[in-house]
Amino acid sequence: MADLQNLETILAKVPLFANLAVDELQAISSIMVTRKYKQEQIIVREDDEAHTFFIIVSGTVHVAVLTSEGKQSILATLHKGEFFGEMAVLDGERRSASVIAADECTLIMLYRKSFMEILSQYPRIAIQMLIEMSKRLRRSNRHINSLSLMSVYGRVAEVILQLARDGGQKVGNMVIIENRPTHQSLAEMAGTSRETVSRVLSQLQKKRYITFDRKKMVILDEEKLYY
Repeated sequence: MADLQNLETILAKVPLFANLAVDELQAISSIMVTRKYKQEQIIVREDDEAHTFFIIVSGTVHVAVLTSEGKQSILATLHKGEFFGEMAVLDGERRSASVIAADECTLIMLYRKSFMEILSQYPRIAIQMLIEMSKRLRRSNRHINSLSLMSVYGRVAEVILQLARDGGQKVGNMVIIENRPTHQSLAEMAGTSRETVSRVLSQLQKKRYITFDRKKMVILDEEKLYY
């Protein structure tokens, strides 16, 4: 459990709360709870009742749904400072997707009643949340278009580019993606099979567009992934 002062420091670095005054951060921190999750642990399940809003303090999570064929499809990967669970908490409906810890992570939890009170007391948070939700909707639209219109090669390349946009570190002409995703995770994001992803990644490596080490993926030529 994080102490209150440390929680205030963490919240001040989260974009959703970055513009709040110290006393406002103190008030919000006092009603929050922290919790740790192990890698691959399910945080929320699709169709569960919604009682909690989450903010990522450390680590990474996958937002996923089951397809009609019973396969898992990863819709998004969220990182430190991002949030999830707001849709079901806002409208009172069941969870629209599952969220799974991609690696060991620490989350801040805010229960529905407290969350709704905060939104009514601090409109700036509600506005910032709407902006972030709009960004996610645009990203989802791009993802849907890529799945429906692109070749398998293009879909895998688009997933890699999205990972770079979401959490890549630019170093000269290269982009470094920490916590290298597994072939299975890439397959679930691209809507294809693990074997197909392995073939595409092998082609990209041979062309010197990407390379790997044990924990990282490195995009060597970002521009060529667009073609």
